[in-house]
Amino acid sequence: MKKGDVTCPRCGAGFRRLELASGSGSKGEYRCPVCETTLEQFDGDTLVAYRLTIQPSIRGLKTG
Repeated sequence: MKKGDVTCPRCGAGFRRLELASGSGSKGEYRCPVCETTLEQFDGDTLVAYRLTIQPSIRGLKTG
């Protein structure tokens, strides 16, 4: 199992990323649930899970 931290470049939300090489996942992508920015695309070879650990910055969500 691999563990790591990922930060959304758009809103600043923080995530814990877990990857299990022993399990097979599905093809697709993971998007930030706050701002919909794509954080990773999956090829399905491993099982990957994300968990929100740091709330996003309000400043990062403002446009203009």
